[in-house]
Amino acid sequence: MSENRDKKLEDILRLIELCKSVASSSANPFEVNIREKLQILKKRLPDWKFLDELLLDSEALHQLVQIVKLQEQWLKHRASSLYIDPMLLELKLRLLSKEELADSLVRSWHPITQLDQLAPRGLERAFTYWRDLAPISERFREEFSKLGTVPGEIDYDELVGMRIFSKEQFDSKLQEIYQELAEKSSEAGVDYRIFVNGKDFEGTVIRAYLIAFLVTEGRATLRIDPLTEKITLFPLAEPATGETSSVAIEVGKA
Repeated sequence: MSENRDKKLEDILRLIELCKSVASSSANPFEVNIREKLQILKKRLPDWKFLDELLLDSEALHQLVQIVKLQEQWLKHRASSLYIDPMLLELKLRLLSKEELADSLVRSWHPITQLDQLAPRGLERAFTYWRDLAPISERFREEFSKLGTVPGEIDYDELVGMRIFSKEQFDSKLQEIYQELAEKSSEAGVDYRIFVNGKDFEGTVIRAYLIAFLVTEGRATLRIDPLTEKITLFPLAEPATGETSSVAIEVGKA
């Protein structure tokens, strides 16, 4: 009897983990069959006798509700962006003849300017501008020479060499921000932009830079919701392994 009960509880736990996994990633929420999962809960409900079992059942139902909300957001996003299935679009294009493709292009083409809308004087000024424009490699050379450097990346060793941080200070600040992240983060993580926001713009940049080091070292990870573009930050108890990807995040003024 105990083994059968454990198997039923395991089914509910797997359902909860599935919903949480889908909710915390960019997976299609419609991959979760709501009707099927509700049938499982309905079938198991009469078997529960204890409070912890009923609470687990309630949690599973709550997670299914969250998936339904995600499905609603997914549909609204697709509808608002006039989403068209790429496979269907490709099929329609392949079925069109060359004449039909050309006709579609002409009917949908709305150029911003036309040659007869430009005066000869305007064309002459445009030609002169592009003719005399310096190559990118030569632009701002004077400004960069005053600074003694050009735009690029600054790594840890360069920061120490510039005496912005000593090695001990850097390690200490890195550990401090990791502890702060661990304390403020829940199972759902913490909003990245709120967490890196400092007292001023300089403080925000420093916090963002330290978080970048934590993520690079595998002590933290980022998740970006493709629908809302919300960035969530999670601390990691053990260094992450596997494939990594580079993400550029704009840091605005506080």
